[in-house]
Amino acid sequence: MLITVNEYKKYFKWHYAGFWFRDCVVRDKDIFVFVTEPSLTDEQVEEEEKNDWDPNLRTKGIIIYVRDEPLGKQWSAAFRNWNAMVIGASQKPASHSVSIERTSVYPSLDLRCFVTGSGPAHEDTPLGREGDFDRGHIGKLKSLEGYLYACGGGRSFGKRLGDGQWQSFSQDIPLPDGSGKTAGQFGFEDFDGWSETDIYAAGGRGDVWHYDGKKWRQLPFPSNIPLTTVCCGGDGNVYISGYGGNTFMGGGDRWKHLSGMGLSGALGLSLPFRDMVWYEDRVWCTNDYGLWTIHKGRMKRADVPTTVRACGGNLSTADGVLLLAGLYGAVFMENGQWNEIVIFDTMEKILALEEMEKNGK
Repeated sequence: MLITVNEYKKYFKWHYAGFWFRDCVVRDKDIFVFVTEPSLTDEQVEEEEKNDWDPNLRTKGIIIYVRDEPLGKQWSAAFRNWNAMVIGASQKPASHSVSIERTSVYPSLDLRCFVTGSGPAHEDTPLGREGDFDRGHIGKLKSLEGYLYACGGGRSFGKRLGDGQWQSFSQDIPLPDGSGKTAGQFGFEDFDGWSETDIYAAGGRGDVWHYDGKKWRQLPFPSNIPLTTVCCGGDGNVYISGYGGNTFMGGGDRWKHLSGMGLSGALGLSLPFRDMVWYEDRVWCTNDYGLWTIHKGRMKRADVPTTVRACGGNLSTADGVLLLAGLYGAVFMENGQWNEIVIFDTMEKILALEEMEKNGK
């Protein structure tokens, strides 16, 4: 693994709880950034409830792993008592990872933002103060042609131009008449694109849109299930999935249902996918239950080691690297080889042995 015991204690055994990976991003092939959330025991949850603590504001970690630094100096972190965050990365106008609160916390209607990378780490101007993305939560952050984009509830969509600067596209995407800003029938949970002028966004119940660089068009879609993930594949197809792992392949006005609830017993698709990405020659899909691939229109469980599958939850790819992180740790693939970054169960066993030796047992 690519972490020392002291680094593990410092960044993953912080204060009163351990952590699990809520999101991850490949900034480049040597820099991976993770969002972590606390992993509490039942007793600690009861203590929270007893003291009327807000569980949404548990301490979150923004943890950075730099692969080309010497062992023992590869990890750093910042901690925030913020709501759950999503993370993305950009190369323009600078190489940054950007973490944004998924939802706002009362009484603020802003979505706080934290930036690491080129220059000092800092809190950026929150989203919302200028009216951008004011239709709902943030769904996903992704890079297109080097720039970071964000999508969210109420068909919100925007581009990060730099510190404190976002270009909102939300005003160009109509809302249904009389729908209000909280309707669950529409909205974006994910998006992807081959370029800044060829973007697909989806969410709500079968709410799928395409952007051609000038205007947005709602697309006919063969299902009204809640949609969660979008991937524009290297094979020219768009992949969209939703409730029960139901996955569709196509684009424009043509869509084909690949698999879903009917195969849930065989494929373990009782949960929707959280991420879908194109890596090498296929789509990779993940949720908390594992990892799947789609190749030439066929979906199957990924043929990977058990330790890799256990790290299912979140995916990111860039610069020739596929990163997987979730409840049990993080791994990455490069040049056909899986590499363990940190496996929580293994590290906990090491700590237990260290404690036994300390106590002379």
